[in-house]
Amino acid sequence: MQTSGLTKTQKIAFVLRVLVVFVLMLGAIGAATFAWYAYRAGTAAYAPIFSPEALYIGAGHRDFDDDTFEDIRYLYFNGLDAEGGDYVDKVFCVFGKGVGAYKIQLAYTTNNAFTYMIYHATESETATAGAVEYEVHQASARTYYYTANGEAVAGTYLNKTEEDGRAIATNANHADTYGSYSSVHKNAEPIYWQTSASETGNVRGDFVNYYLLRIYKNGKATNDRETDVLCISAKAITVHE
Repeated sequence: MQTSGLTKTQKIAFVLRVLVVFVLMLGAIGAATFAWYAYRAGTAAYAPIFSPEALYIGAGHRDFDDDTFEDIRYLYFNGLDAEGGDYVDKVFCVFGKGVGAYKIQLAYTTNNAFTYMIYHATESETATAGAVEYEVHQASARTYYYTANGEAVAGTYLNKTEEDGRAIATNANHADTYGSYSSVHKNAEPIYWQTSASETGNVRGDFVNYYLLRIYKNGKATNDRETDVLCISAKAITVHE
């Protein structure tokens, strides 16, 4: 089983209201890698967006009884190359109130030949074979286990192509991402992806949906270190009446 542990010195992700940016750290972080974040959440163009009453992305367990949640900074990616297996699963959740439906969006650079998939997940307090183990970071620490449900969540790409057998972004969204800046490496152009169908929330109350972000390393060597940026966002498409 995999453990999403974290120390204070490892809290590298940032909390934003709806948009969350992660650094997939396989080496030193170059400032130029972050330039594409000037995209300014423009992925909202995928679908009509309305302001939700509340819509958030968190790490693992969301507790409605205690009104606590796992801060997104605990979705930690350092050392992916040190974790065994062909892929690594990371737990995250989308939770909120008064949002009937939403879509999940990914944007990521392509310095590493990673493949990303999202699975719906089931939470349990009982360990099972293959489950992802997650220990909450509240005062009364508890452990939860997450298993993938069915096939990967279907989605569509806005600007994906291939070159020499590797996925890269086209320049279709270059101006939205970088403006007039032109000295951009091809792997720093982010690929944009969105779920095809709407994810179900609760238009009349609270909700939480759990997911596994599966990162296929595709033979990434441990001594071949590059930095990528991954952005996960949730966009409401129907809200409270």
